[in-house]
Amino acid sequence: MYKIQYIIFKIFRSILLLLPEKLRFKIAETLGNIGYRVIKKRRLIALANLKLAFPNKNDKEIEKIAKESYRIMAKSFLSTLWFDDYLKTKVNLMDFQRVLRAKDKGKGVAIALIHMGNMEATLKAAENCEVVTVAKKQRNPYIDKFITDAREKLNIILLKKSKQTSRELREKLEEKCVLALFSDHRDKGANVVFFGEETVSPTGIVNTALKYDMPLIIGYNIMNKDNTCTTYFTEELDLVRTGSFKHDVMENTQLLMNNIEHIITNYPDQWMWFHDRWKLYKKIIKEKNGRK
Repeated sequence: MYKIQYIIFKIFRSILLLLPEKLRFKIAETLGNIGYRVIKKRRLIALANLKLAFPNKNDKEIEKIAKESYRIMAKSFLSTLWFDDYLKTKVNLMDFQRVLRAKDKGKGVAIALIHMGNMEATLKAAENCEVVTVAKKQRNPYIDKFITDAREKLNIILLKKSKQTSRELREKLEEKCVLALFSDHRDKGANVVFFGEETVSPTGIVNTALKYDMPLIIGYNIMNKDNTCTTYFTEELDLVRTGSFKHDVMENTQLLMNNIEHIITNYPDQWMWFHDRWKLYKKIIKEKNGRK
């Protein structure tokens, strides 16, 4: 079954690559529009998330942001099928000297990534220095190998989540590596306030930055109208260090989320809104059932 899926994937990719890039992105936009209309659960989550985050925006404004977010995410996902070529000419790195300055301190660098724009294109930075990241292993082993091989070509060390991950990551951190982890989605960790609502956030990147005394920087990407994209890096965050490790992890995770919230507010249509960040879907269904 997995092999059949991979063959279908390869055929689709081959056909897609025969088309001009501009047409590929048009197809991606169409898929994004279809996804918004057809996948009701995700549409409801996106709209609910946006209403929570921007209570002063009307329904028309909320829907416009949601639709554009879907189109951008579709273009982001589809462009990974010709990523080698895309990264050569379509990605601009802004403020990367901030990463290099932090790296010159000799302690490694922790980069918190955001699910924004053509998010994978942030890996363009790996052309300048080796980057370590952690990801879940894909169920399909053939597709998993395709993704792993593609990342290794980009000077990325991709650690797959397993029982050995902690040891492998510790070895890389001791080599003063650049570690990049997506840090904006819901995961077990610290209780934080995000867009005025309590939720939980992963603490991995903050925990590591504190434990290894690494500079912490945020990296995020913006998809431009012409389908190029720009990756930005913030200044090093001024982390709280009181001597209580547990307290500092909590405080700095909130600090990180405050900064991420500010970035998303500036580019609301670029973020992945259909992720159930505040666990609102159960509330949506409960309210709908209550009206019946």
